[in-house]
Amino acid sequence: MKKVILIAVSLFTITTVTRAQEVITKTEAKSQREAKQKMTPEQRAQKNVDHVNSIVTLNEDQKAKVLAIALIKAKKMEEINEKFKNDPEKNNKMYPEAEAVRQDYHKSLKAILTAEQNEKLKAKHAQSEQD
Repeated sequence: MKKVILIAVSLFTITTVTRAQEVITKTEAKSQREAKQKMTPEQRAQKNVDHVNSIVTLNEDQKAKVLAIALIKAKKMEEINEKFKNDPEKNNKMYPEAEAVRQDYHKSLKAILTAEQNEKLKAKHAQSEQD
């Protein structure tokens, strides 16, 4: 009888701990999404510049140009999000427009970077896709 009670208590404890970890993970993911949504287009653009700079080391002129195109991208993406804000099929409908904005950004970025920097960026994106 003692063994049965011990097993039942152990199973209960394991289940409780597992579910508590799932709740924490979901809460963290939600707070990260909310923090991203609260960022202004300027903050998103600066974050984008910092990310690109961490990969390819931009000079000051390049930073200014990348910031300009990143700001345009962030503002367009915000407009697209607002346009489809209350649409239940938001993701399906906004994808083509968002993809066009991203493609335009990547073309502009490619024109700003040197050939060596473009190769570094491509390698990093390829590595990210594999992970």
